[in-house]
Amino acid sequence: MRSDSWTRGLLFVPGFTIYLVFMMIPIGMCVYYSVHNWDGLSPAFSFIGFDNYIDALTDRDYHRSLRVTLFITAVGTLAVNAVGMLIAVLLNKPGRLTNFYRSVFFFPLLLSAVVVGFLWKAILNYNGILNAVLGRWGIEPIEAFGTPQTAITTITLLIIWQSVGGVIVLYLAGLQGIPKDLYEAAKIDGANAVQAFRSVTFPMLAPSVTMCMIFMFTTLAREYDRIAVLTNGGPGGATETAAFTVVRLGINTNRFSYAAALAVIMMVAVAAISVAMTLYLRKREERIV
Repeated sequence: MRSDSWTRGLLFVPGFTIYLVFMMIPIGMCVYYSVHNWDGLSPAFSFIGFDNYIDALTDRDYHRSLRVTLFITAVGTLAVNAVGMLIAVLLNKPGRLTNFYRSVFFFPLLLSAVVVGFLWKAILNYNGILNAVLGRWGIEPIEAFGTPQTAITTITLLIIWQSVGGVIVLYLAGLQGIPKDLYEAAKIDGANAVQAFRSVTFPMLAPSVTMCMIFMFTTLAREYDRIAVLTNGGPGGATETAAFTVVRLGINTNRFSYAAALAVIMMVAVAAISVAMTLYLRKREERIV
């Protein structure tokens, strides 16, 4: 028994060490720096308490970035899950081209966010491929990133396009676990496809919904790469997310401690919302079961 305990302990050490070094220690350092005044370079280093957090309460740029983050996260999470579930249901049928269609939807997920950003920037930029083609047909050019409204809408749609493949795979896995007997019983009761989805498919996918919702929320809440490539936060800071603001302030303007405070605020907010979502969705699973 003692030998088994030592074996389990040794197997636990590598994973815990990686988690400690790359997660817990950086988080602790971020909290530590957030209560100091430091530019990240100079030897000057002074304790200022919660001044950085107080400044964040009146920082209009940070508040705007939070609204942008909330919009992308809320719309993206709901849309990706709705579209992903619908496509997964349509692809959960035997057919000669089913595997091909699954690969088509999953392929964008294989590309990094930076690569996707450069590809779509080349297509949708004012002097890009799309407007060049439209110009040949005498159509006015489209300013996909020219105004705050169009820029944030375009970015959100691109995020949905790239992210939907991941949840499709998860929902397909969930659909494979639904007993066929339930569909046969629903068919005997006279249920059509929509009624079967509402009464059988959607309730039985509750665990998959919980996982996909939390996964997408925590992923989109730290959106940075595509913003940096597509708009660099523009026009006029209208597409800056909280993560982009933290990087911009910490690296570009050397306000390292203030950026650390903003990162801590965002981390706490995302953690709190994630826990609340998890508790709510878990209760929904229990009600269904």
